[in-house]
Amino acid sequence: MENKVQRSQWIQFIALLFGSFICIEAMVFQAPAIPSISQHFELPTYLAGLIILSFYITSASFYPIMGRFADQFGRKKILLFGMVIFAVSEVAAAISPNFSFFLIARVFQGFAVSCILPVAMAYISIIFPPEKRGFATGIFTAVQGCGSMTGAVIAGYLIKIYGWPIIYWVSAVLAILGFIVIKMFIVESKGEKTRSFDLLGAFLLFICAGSMLSVSTLVKSFGAASPYTLGTLALGVVAAIALWIVENRIANPIVELSLFKKRLFALAMIMNLLTVAGYQSFIYIMNFFISSSPGRDVSNVGLFYTIIYAGGVVGAILIGKLADKINNKKLVNFIYLIPIVTIFVFSMINVYTSFSYITILSIILGFSQGAITPILMKYTLSTIPADKLGAGSGVFTTFRDLGTPLGSVTGIIIFSSFTDAFTKSSLSDISKLEGISSNVMGALEQARISGGTKIEQSLANELQSLGITFQDLMTKATAEGLTTALQYSAYIIIGIFALVFIISLLIPKQKAEQTLAAPSKTIELDTSIKSDISV
Repeated sequence: MENKVQRSQWIQFIALLFGSFICIEAMVFQAPAIPSISQHFELPTYLAGLIILSFYITSASFYPIMGRFADQFGRKKILLFGMVIFAVSEVAAAISPNFSFFLIARVFQGFAVSCILPVAMAYISIIFPPEKRGFATGIFTAVQGCGSMTGAVIAGYLIKIYGWPIIYWVSAVLAILGFIVIKMFIVESKGEKTRSFDLLGAFLLFICAGSMLSVSTLVKSFGAASPYTLGTLALGVVAAIALWIVENRIANPIVELSLFKKRLFALAMIMNLLTVAGYQSFIYIMNFFISSSPGRDVSNVGLFYTIIYAGGVVGAILIGKLADKINNKKLVNFIYLIPIVTIFVFSMINVYTSFSYITILSIILGFSQGAITPILMKYTLSTIPADKLGAGSGVFTTFRDLGTPLGSVTGIIIFSSFTDAFTKSSLSDISKLEGISSNVMGALEQARISGGTKIEQSLANELQSLGITFQDLMTKATAEGLTTALQYSAYIIIGIFALVFIISLLIPKQKAEQTLAAPSKTIELDTSIKSDISV
């Protein structure tokens, strides 16, 4: 018999959605503010990345830690604690006298988010029975998508009128409201009893997450082959191996590796990481492709992101609801075919393809991205014991956040490498067709590298005699280079999704899913009694 979700449970869920929305909105607020903040503190380009990096290193490191603390000391307590820290750190960022103070505030913002997002996800299993979690995770994902979709637009408008500190003041007010809502409507829940704290595991997790998340910034600043980049990557890998060894040898690990012994949980984590990385890779590829295409600029990129998020919102709600009614394995298998087909179609466009056509493809791609998330969340929650919901949700969130920089770095490296190589070959081919002699090909390549600022006299004379300009050659070569780079980059991303599709075939059948599903205890809201409910 199907369990009905009571009105009080929906009220709790809405309160959790509000708290999650505040976090996502604040995180997205940051993007348009980076140029203004960098200018205010007179930062060099390589330091601007610390604005984002300081936040994500902290949040990714503390997700499983705070999830475990929530299980031990009370999930509502950790939510409220996170909202207080969030509000204070937002105010601190707004009034920062210098960049060092600002970075400290950003670190505490990341810590605060680690107290909120994994715990909010854990509450889905507490509030909803297994047969209702697909719809719940769909709404949860959709609300986060709405935050991502609207945050940048609202922030850009506010910053333009009031300056960058306004986004932190607004976030602080929202956090205060979130505290009130959670205090009033969320019922306390606890899991496992308090145990010793895994200090070594926490340290290794911080080193691993910090190193992995730093790679994207180092690639942009120093290049993929830089010793700084390679050394940091190596440190992250060593820390990950050490973390795995240490966590498997202690009774109370900070990262609940015992969950990976469950086939469904392990598959869900792998798919979560690769899925986020695959989507982020292609989104970054399209970011550079669109912004570099003739007649297009950053406004088109912003519209592309909005379209992707909008499609994701629709996909999360529709498929989340559907996931409660039909075989999830077949649904997952089908959904993973969508990005494979859509990205293949993307591979056939060029720099002159109408933006309307790109919009249609982006909606479909965004739909698939939003659609897969609630199913992976439902799979994850179904395998986590009730007393470890916070810790398990923290692992899920950490894998997701590690997938983002992994994907962005992959996309940047792949597309920039292909673009450079294919633009170079296209320039050579076009020049030969135009009748340029092989004697000046070296000078032509030097001119390309300099962006046309350094053109040798011999090359200039030959171009003048043929009645063509270097800019004309570069425009044609760049168009062909971008188009071919997109094509080959798309093939690589298709390979990633093909791998995830194959992994999805290993998911246990529906009968196994039901067996693994953790029982859900409904929680009745009683605002007149303050009580701890042990789940």
